[in-house]
Amino acid sequence: MFAFAAETAYAGFMVSYKSLGYNNLFKMSRQLDILALEPFFGGVRRIMLDKLIHHSRHRWTLLKLPPRRIERRLSAAAHWFAEQLSRHWVGRVDVLFTSEALNLSDLLRFTPQLRTKPSIVYFHSNQLPYAMNENDSPLDLVNLNTASAASEIWFNSLFHLRVFMAKAQAMVHRHSELSSRDPMSTLQGKSVVMYPPIASDAWAGVTDGTPIKRDRRTIFMDTRDADLELLNSALAIVKRRGEPFTLITVGPVEQLSSELPRTTIPESDDLAQLRGLLQASVFLSGKIGAVCDHHAVRALQARCWPLVPRIGVYHELLPESLHKSCMYDEQADEIAGRIQDAFFLDRPTGYDVELMHLLAKFDPVKACALMDDRLEHVANSAKRG
Repeated sequence: MFAFAAETAYAGFMVSYKSLGYNNLFKMSRQLDILALEPFFGGVRRIMLDKLIHHSRHRWTLLKLPPRRIERRLSAAAHWFAEQLSRHWVGRVDVLFTSEALNLSDLLRFTPQLRTKPSIVYFHSNQLPYAMNENDSPLDLVNLNTASAASEIWFNSLFHLRVFMAKAQAMVHRHSELSSRDPMSTLQGKSVVMYPPIASDAWAGVTDGTPIKRDRRTIFMDTRDADLELLNSALAIVKRRGEPFTLITVGPVEQLSSELPRTTIPESDDLAQLRGLLQASVFLSGKIGAVCDHHAVRALQARCWPLVPRIGVYHELLPESLHKSCMYDEQADEIAGRIQDAFFLDRPTGYDVELMHLLAKFDPVKACALMDDRLEHVANSAKRG
């Protein structure tokens, strides 16, 4: 289906920035027509696009598919979008914006009218195989081909950019046909870190005027893509030690131990998740090597004490003063001990200032302003080229 951005978003955006002293920031800017294609419209992808379209000064048209089976989206979404565009599209396009869940090289082959348009691909994740993976898949090269076809590629964290480049380099070494035309320098030259607008701007409407009491022994946990075997072991140790706790979980619970006391919140219920974060005292992540974690960003906003893996994006998300006490190695005993400590620890001196600077990167107004500027830069560069 087609979904159109509200035309009033630009005026609201300017008002927000006037209050911050940026009233002349976009005086010379122009309004672009952005065609956005999202084959996996759910979770953080939905949150980011909703906020970007709402706060952007540009005009957006969004085509989307539900978030089901990423491998099918990689193989078939380009065909579906190309068919929809050939049948229904009559609008103007200044920039094409999509995510890595689409095979961009296929889309451009199927829709010649888009080949001359600048394109931006936002990498929420990537499906490139790890260097040690020796089993080839037909989809291994999709993200690499998409990145090569794009005018610019955006990553949701510096950690993700580095992971992608390492995987891409390994793919080039494995495939002799790629080695002869090594794309790495080109990819690096058009890679940009653009933090997503995922911090919540809806806290005022969460409580409905009724204060939410924070429980020092309530733990908020996102189970999707988490190492649940490790978390089950750690939480079982805490329970055996006689420490009472309650879980608030988001995501699949089939592999979560039934012996752990919990309340489960639907992944589609943003307000319930925000309430859960206000109720919880501890945020526990089991996403080893995560390239982004929007629940962690919102947990920090909600003043939860974070417990996160040492490997992943969390070095960029957490104030440096918390790294030693809040990051764990993949050992159940260590995690259990940190959970027990978290029930009683106070925040270090200077924490609030550090946190404010870190969360500003994910603020919807500020993050969308940076994206808007970059979209215009890409459009202008294409015209000059």
